[in-house]
Amino acid sequence: MTNGTGTAIVLVMLMQGLAGCSDSRTPTAPRDPPGPPPAPTLKVFTDSRGFSTSDLRDVQDQIVRFNTANELIWAADDTRLQGFKVDRNDFGTGAFYMVSIPGTTCPQGCSFEVRFGTKDGERRAYLTVDYIHDNPGTLVDVDIVNGALVVTQSEVFPPGTPTLSGIVAELTPAGPVPLSGVNVWRRVTTGARITTTDKDGLYSIPGLIDATDTFFVSKEGFQSQETKLRISGDTRFDVQLVRR
Repeated sequence: MTNGTGTAIVLVMLMQGLAGCSDSRTPTAPRDPPGPPPAPTLKVFTDSRGFSTSDLRDVQDQIVRFNTANELIWAADDTRLQGFKVDRNDFGTGAFYMVSIPGTTCPQGCSFEVRFGTKDGERRAYLTVDYIHDNPGTLVDVDIVNGALVVTQSEVFPPGTPTLSGIVAELTPAGPVPLSGVNVWRRVTTGARITTTDKDGLYSIPGLIDATDTFFVSKEGFQSQETKLRISGDTRFDVQLVRR
């Protein structure tokens, strides 16, 4: 092959390459730059009666809110803390809400649990705390100290929440006889609750929610009972146990 022939082949290849790069395609319209993300909105909590609110109250009626950016908002001065994810489940009737609590004075793994109650005729949402193994159902005192959330358990139940109460007695030929020291407890769905009957066989479990739950009644030497109850407002449930 002569130098002239080689040069001709190179030129042909270049021309074919350029022909392949000719701009015969329809030009693509430029894309609009992505817009800003949607602004966070407040989380709304709804109970089984259709009541909705974004205001969650602690034992002192201080208001806390949460938004879709997983922020806790301290209503008093709009202080915001991150990492609070709201989860909703359905147990029994109505919605059930849990809010994860990062980096607090709570034991590891605790969460806020939203409970609903009524005060002075006004429906409200309240904050309790669930320690995974137990939720006493009582309100918490919420404070922000040096930019950190501090949660303290109280002994106050949300106002207007249902109470289950009754008498546990032994069934005898002479009639029912009240039993003391009987355990009455509720299966864990939103936290275990347990109480013991007094000398008159009386028991009381306050701070429940309107739902269907399973309750257990047991005492050494007696046949245990397991009963599924519908809790709707204050509920009376008497039990008669039989010796083994």
